[in-house]
Amino acid sequence: MSAPSFSIIIPTFQRRDVVCDAVRAIAQVEYAGPLELLVVVDGSTDGSAEALAAIPCPFPTRIIVQENAGLAATRNRGAAAAGGEILLFLDDDMICQRDIVTQHASSHANGADAVLGHIPLDPASPPGLLAEGVGKWAEARAAALSAGAPLSLFDLLGGHLSVRREVFDAVGGFDQAFTAGGTYGNEDFDFGVRLLERFRVCFNPQAVAFQRYVVTPRHHLRQYFQAGSADVAFARKHPERAEELFRLHEALSWKARAVLRPLAGIAWATVAVREAAIVLAKIDRRLPRALRPLAAKLFFAARDLVYWSGVHAAGGIPRSRQALVLCYHALIDLSGDPVLADYGLPPGRFIRQIERLLGHGFVFITPDEFAAALEGRGRLPAKAVLLTFDDCYAELADAAQRILLPRGIRALAFAVTGMASGTNEWDNIAGSRTLRLLDETGLRDLVASGVEVGCHSRTHRPMPGLSVQELPVETSGAAEDLADQGLPRPRFFAYPHGESNENGRAAVREAGFLAAFGLRRGRAGPTSARYDLPRVEILARDGPARFWLKTRWPKLSLLLDWRPIVRHQRRRVTARLRKLAARA
Repeated sequence: MSAPSFSIIIPTFQRRDVVCDAVRAIAQVEYAGPLELLVVVDGSTDGSAEALAAIPCPFPTRIIVQENAGLAATRNRGAAAAGGEILLFLDDDMICQRDIVTQHASSHANGADAVLGHIPLDPASPPGLLAEGVGKWAEARAAALSAGAPLSLFDLLGGHLSVRREVFDAVGGFDQAFTAGGTYGNEDFDFGVRLLERFRVCFNPQAVAFQRYVVTPRHHLRQYFQAGSADVAFARKHPERAEELFRLHEALSWKARAVLRPLAGIAWATVAVREAAIVLAKIDRRLPRALRPLAAKLFFAARDLVYWSGVHAAGGIPRSRQALVLCYHALIDLSGDPVLADYGLPPGRFIRQIERLLGHGFVFITPDEFAAALEGRGRLPAKAVLLTFDDCYAELADAAQRILLPRGIRALAFAVTGMASGTNEWDNIAGSRTLRLLDETGLRDLVASGVEVGCHSRTHRPMPGLSVQELPVETSGAAEDLADQGLPRPRFFAYPHGESNENGRAAVREAGFLAAFGLRRGRAGPTSARYDLPRVEILARDGPARFWLKTRWPKLSLLLDWRPIVRHQRRRVTARLRKLAARA
């Protein structure tokens, strides 16, 4: 049987010297089958591409240069360009042995779908407590796995991993969201979840790539801060793994609960400890030998604090099952309109509100996360926020592209599907200006920007005023309208004007919706009425103080708000006028 073809893939960013040494070592690899090397330069400005191109290699080599996109995207780019049957991912600081590909091929020949290798510390690494710590960790990992310890998700590192091409494609590659913008962490753990669920993974201690650890103390601590944030992102995506993940960082230990996690929320304390740790790491080699173990303990304790500050910045360990659901309408200035003045928010004010929430520790969740929490399958950050928009006015598609997508915010928008004019006819009868709604193309653009589309009925009539025969048309009919346009069948419904009754809620449930929103103020979760979930309406007259109160104490904010009563009466009058017009 012929040896399988291998593609060695190395992502690199701003590490010209070490990646060149890594490639020189790969040039010495001996393997009986076809072999190629792909180095993906992720926006480096240090001359990496030119230096790599000058290194002779006995097998085909490609240097791919791209705009900086993060580690996961860089690995995926290399995989997409690779032609080998087996993809071998190595980090740019891995100095491999000559038989590394042969060792991986041997494990694959024995039935492995993916293979992890050993990554001992390279003797040429700069001396210090950081390199020593990495070396001890690598040896302990290899000893445990070689002794038969079960391979866990958190042993699966992307820095020395081979995987069959068809397996890589089947699990969908690396999730680029984890390392977008150059952040660090957990794209390999996430890949491992999908890999371990379906395929056989093994550890080969004879497949060796020495890690030349050249990370500075400051950069190392920055990585740990990002790792804390990445762990929260991982826990939100894989809630069933959250407890296991945070247990690795002793989340329930007295030290974490009584010291590290409380301190992590105090920015100045974290900064002070971080800077002291950096100084300690720099002078480590100048300390008396007897003091070095103490210095290492202090540094790694400081690193733990930096990690928990990253967790805190990302919203904390997901434990809550409730979310604050915000309701917006048009993202345009409607001041002066006799009916809609309160329902139009200029984009600049909307952005300021979003930034204010982010600055105060709120975390925007996805509709998928919200659905999982409703069904008891997931947990949410303590300050979880789901962003929703009623009516799907035409300006929303542009706002989603310019405002939400760059900030990674995935929202939920409710479309009115049966307006032949494509406008807000339901408001016109009361004297409002005419606003255009998103058409079929606009709704598709909305979905492409990460916004899920739900139903807001066909004609925006208040549900309590509809007959039993009309209710299915406004619920099931609206869902069918969206499905007929090629959009995903909607999971969520929002009652027009926030009004519902028992018959309306029953119709929404029978139409197959997962849940429905009214406009009662409060937080929504699995204990809320599934088909009358609370939602906080944000209006143009909500200044900073009112906005603060609505987002922190939504029920209490009712004490300052008498206008919903007036608005409700106005809607009743509008509905009455509509009925009279229909009879005429």
